Amino acid sequence: MAGITAESIAALGDQASHSMRWLDMTLSNSSSDPNSPKAANQAYALKVIEDPTNSFVRLIKDPLNLISVMGPARSGKSTLMNVLAGCTVTELFETYPGMETFTKGIQIPTRVLPLPQFSSLEGETTVVPSDANVKVTFVDTEGQGAIGDNYDMDLFSPALVTSRVIIYNRTGGLLTEEILSQLGMMTQAAQRLRAGGNDDRSGNTPNTGTSGTSGKAATDPLFGHLFIIFNQFRTNKVDTVTSLKNALMNQEPETDSNSKNRNNIRKLLTSVFESIQVFILPDSLKSEARDALADGVKDFILLTDFTPKYLEYFKLLRDGLSQALVSPRELTKGVPLTGGTIADFMPSFADAINRSQPLNLPSIFEQSQNNALNKVQIDFANSLSVVSDTILRDPTLSTQLLSIKFDSSVNLLLSQLASAISYMPVDIVRAAQNTASNSTAAVKADLIATNLNRIKTLMSTTLTNLVGSIGDELSKVFPTSSILQSPTDIDNAFTTLFNTLSSTFKTKGDMYDPKALPDKYEATIQSALDLHKSGIQSKAASSWGVWATDLSQASIKTLTETLVTLGRNTQVGNDNQYNTSASSACNTAKSDFRQKLDNEYLWSDKQGKKDLFATAADNTMATQKAIWLSNEAEIKASLNVIFDSLKQTFVMKLQNSIVPLYEPEPFETITNHTLIKDALILFCTENKVSTALASKYRMDFDVFVSEKKSNFVSTYNTACDTYKAYITGELAGQVPLIIQSCRDQLDLIDLNLDLPTTTRVQIILSSNAAVTIAKNKFTLAKGNLHALPNGAISSTKIQTYQSQLDIGLELDRKAKVDKYDEVVSVYNKALLSEIIIPIIDQTLANNFVSTAALDTKITTQLMLFMGKKKGEEELALAKWNEWKTRTYPALVEVVQRNNSYKVDGLDGNLAATKAIQEHVIGNIKINCSGLASELGMSYIGPWTLSDVKPQDMGMSVTDPTKPNQQNSRIFRLNNTPRTGYYDVSIAFQARKASLNIVKGTHSTNIEFFDWVVEVSDIIWGKPIITDLKPLKLDTTEYPAQTTPITVTVGASSAVTSTITDSQSWGVNAGVEVGYKWGVKDSWEANLKATFNGNFSSMKSRSESTTYTSTTSAQLTLPANRVNCVNQMVFDQRTSLPYTAKVKVVPRLRFQNGYTKWGGGGSYASNPNTAARKPAFKQSDRVYCSDHQSTFEFRRTDEIRDDALANADPWEWKLAMERSSYLGNYLDNLTTASQYEVYVKGKWEGITGKYAVTTVTPKNTMTTLLPPS
Repeated sequence: MAGITAESIAALGDQASHSMRWLDMTLSNSSSDPNSPKAANQAYALKVIEDPTNSFVRLIKDPLNLISVMGPARSGKSTLMNVLAGCTVTELFETYPGMETFTKGIQIPTRVLPLPQFSSLEGETTVVPSDANVKVTFVDTEGQGAIGDNYDMDLFSPALVTSRVIIYNRTGGLLTEEILSQLGMMTQAAQRLRAGGNDDRSGNTPNTGTSGTSGKAATDPLFGHLFIIFNQFRTNKVDTVTSLKNALMNQEPETDSNSKNRNNIRKLLTSVFESIQVFILPDSLKSEARDALADGVKDFILLTDFTPKYLEYFKLLRDGLSQALVSPRELTKGVPLTGGTIADFMPSFADAINRSQPLNLPSIFEQSQNNALNKVQIDFANSLSVVSDTILRDPTLSTQLLSIKFDSSVNLLLSQLASAISYMPVDIVRAAQNTASNSTAAVKADLIATNLNRIKTLMSTTLTNLVGSIGDELSKVFPTSSILQSPTDIDNAFTTLFNTLSSTFKTKGDMYDPKALPDKYEATIQSALDLHKSGIQSKAASSWGVWATDLSQASIKTLTETLVTLGRNTQVGNDNQYNTSASSACNTAKSDFRQKLDNEYLWSDKQGKKDLFATAADNTMATQKAIWLSNEAEIKASLNVIFDSLKQTFVMKLQNSIVPLYEPEPFETITNHTLIKDALILFCTENKVSTALASKYRMDFDVFVSEKKSNFVSTYNTACDTYKAYITGELAGQVPLIIQSCRDQLDLIDLNLDLPTTTRVQIILSSNAAVTIAKNKFTLAKGNLHALPNGAISSTKIQTYQSQLDIGLELDRKAKVDKYDEVVSVYNKALLSEIIIPIIDQTLANNFVSTAALDTKITTQLMLFMGKKKGEEELALAKWNEWKTRTYPALVEVVQRNNSYKVDGLDGNLAATKAIQEHVIGNIKINCSGLASELGMSYIGPWTLSDVKPQDMGMSVTDPTKPNQQNSRIFRLNNTPRTGYYDVSIAFQARKASLNIVKGTHSTNIEFFDWVVEVSDIIWGKPIITDLKPLKLDTTEYPAQTTPITVTVGASSAVTSTITDSQSWGVNAGVEVGYKWGVKDSWEANLKATFNGNFSSMKSRSESTTYTSTTSAQLTLPANRVNCVNQMVFDQRTSLPYTAKVKVVPRLRFQNGYTKWGGGGSYASNPNTAARKPAFKQSDRVYCSDHQSTFEFRRTDEIRDDALANADPWEWKLAMERSSYLGNYLDNLTTASQYEVYVKGKWEGITGKYAVTTVTPKNTMTTLLPPS
């Protein structure tokens, strides 16, 4: 934990507990310096680690009881301390599982526990200390015996002296000699301490009870409690704590020097320790914990790693320790050892050891206390010096504030001093504070004197600066530009400024220290003010002179403006009125000037200023009167001229208001003379014409205007009628032309759907543009009519024709957009027919293994349709959904029905009739072979033909004697002869007759013939109607007409359609089909006929039907353009799927073989011969070739009926009694599933037509069909 301060370690608390080296033994060299802390001629010196360890201990102000552990190296001392400290996450003292000693020197942890907490770590009863503040911590020591006894004694002595409990920890059993030898180190340390106590270096007589150790003290315990722990002890019934302590500590007979030495050690141990107790900790580490330590998985041992037995012993140890720690450790009576006193004691004690001085504990303890007191006094003096320097850094500090700061800092330092030695007795702490406090008086006096000299200098500088700032202060009182104050005010201002400056300066000096004020500072301030006062008075006299001149000029200007206004407002001829008003204005100006001078002018020579102004006012009045009299004659001459001019202006206004082809303004507007008359009134007003003269001229002008208006009425009415006729003719001619022009423009908008730009949005935009152009033409036409805004004549006419134009243009625009929608609809209709046909065809062809596959195909085709469609996506999707709503349920039904027959055992994957027959043979051949074997046919058993494939023997020959007989294919299972396979009886006879017969020549074959087909379980699907893509587009062109015309296109006709019935075997075969009601009943005959003639996977049959097709339509063609009538004819194909279960059954016969001999005789008497009735047994062997008809059977599914009836020629009843296999074979042959397959078919054909007709302009490029 190098580089970390003691305070920061203490702040971490238990969360970062760790051990630190406190004492260490370092190699030392011989030193001639008597003051060196290293002992002369000593190999090792004891060293206290001051920072951070000893400083950390010093921070513990409460009584601190140390638990120190000693013992041999590798005896588990560190582990024991960790367990006692209650470590669970990290270890306080590092351990290492090797053989090398890990702990070096003396270690102390950062963890400090209150005694109650320590005593209850395992949940036991809390132990209450004698001092509530007693703390507990642990000391781990280096293993004994590693270097030597002196080394151990020097190293362990500080721990022995300061610890409340010394634990001697060892592993193994009771080895008295070894244990006492190691404990002897403690007795040696005790003897050294007692010897030191008897050696009083101060000159006092030993054993007198003064500063040395008294006689009683020489025998009192020097150390705390000794706990001897037998760790990892193998417990038994004999060895107990009591027996171990007795064997170790009781006196033994002294038979030799060794026994005497052991008894001496026992006596010394008893005398130097307060108590000696023995404890056992058994060897009870759990095996898994031991293994984990050995493998390196576990870092250190926890209490939980031991067995419950160990915990019982451990709790006894914990309780014994807690009881021993109740009272604090003392080196001097009544002075408990705190962390601080221990930290102070350690360096002094180590120094005494290193110097090999007598170890007088009271003397060393007193010396350590004195050293600590001296250190805090030195620290106090150093800190006080720092405080003084800090205070003097403020150059403007008053004596009072300096004294306060100094006293406050001293109190803080005294508090810190008391805190630093708070572990000492209160009287010692108080005495140390008094000593330190007394030392501060002289420092404070010097500090105040130094500061007073500084503030005197500061106040002298402040006075100089104050005198220099008087000019700035005067500028705040007196303006720099003009001083308009009386002499009295100036004197008062200087008096006030003097009082303010001197008062402020004195206040500041008193704030620092009254002794700091300079002598005669008031006289200095007054002298500086007097120098500035004369200049201020001179500037004030000049400012008042300027003020009086400015007032005189302003008053003359005001008088002049008043007289000018009077001249303008006085009418020509009112001379008396003008003279009276002018004299009154001049006198008022004089009076105002005198009054303002009396009230505001504060300087001398007021009367002279008044006389000068009176003369100037009289001169101004005389000048303005002469100017007014010269204007009267000029105004009368000008009035006559303006009157004649205004009359001529009104006449010209009437004449200019009527313009050809322009809408006249309203009569009231044209004849309104108000503005002209206002010009006459304005002239009279502006030129101050008298009221009587102005009234005469106004009346004369009104008479003139009335006469001119009455003459203008007829002229105005004629002009209005002429304009109304003109505008009506113009608008009536323009509107039809504009509408037709817009139609021509709309016709030029192509409906070529192959172009990516032909979209509904674009058609709307183009149509809107054409309409906008047309409306702009009408607007332009309106502009050429010279109509007035909201004119009475033009407004009604323009609105009427505007409405006609808007209606016509909107109809044409909408018709163009509708035509686009119509063309798109036709295009998408044809595209839809093309897109959906593969879906229907593949559905009826059973190409979809599930409805999900059908949906996938529909989704694919939908994407294809939407990719190729034209127009709006919503409309195209609606057209698709219309088809899907109508047709999709039928398609789903077909897929579900077709796939429902894909069941194991129904053999639905057959593709041809021959394959079906071979499949049926495969189902029944084992049963047929078994039947032959049980009936006694030659060289055949149930499994003889199991691997044999049927041979196609071709079609049977029809018997001419049997009418309506169908041809039938014959299949044979050939029983091929094999080596060693022959008839024993024939061989025996051949040997007798010396014949050479080929083995197996007459093996029995099996043939299947006369196949029968039966149909059942017919299921009809829903009809599926499909609009096929039109094969042609008929276009008829009609020339332009001046008016719309009506035409009829298309025709009605009777159409004969061929309806085809297609069927296939097996569920995977089949194509899309159509239907025609009335012919479906012929399907069964068609199906059965499949077995006549060639055997292919598809068989078709056709029927004819007739229906009526109507494509007639009546259309109205627009005028003034060439129209194209386009008609597309769609064929409607209708399909009706069906499914049926078919049963295919053959007859059976035996061929090439014979009935076996088996010893001869009848079957009833000889079970080994053939089961043939005697009547049909011409010989022991009956050859098939000789009596073929007797070896033929009826249909295989009916043979059991013959057997149950015991029909000829076989002994069925007896054979079934003798063999249960025969009955099984017959039952199996009767099972229907052996012969069943499924057939799907379709009726398909064209059952109707419909036509789509559309009209487009010839000059509009139009696309109606998607590309092929």
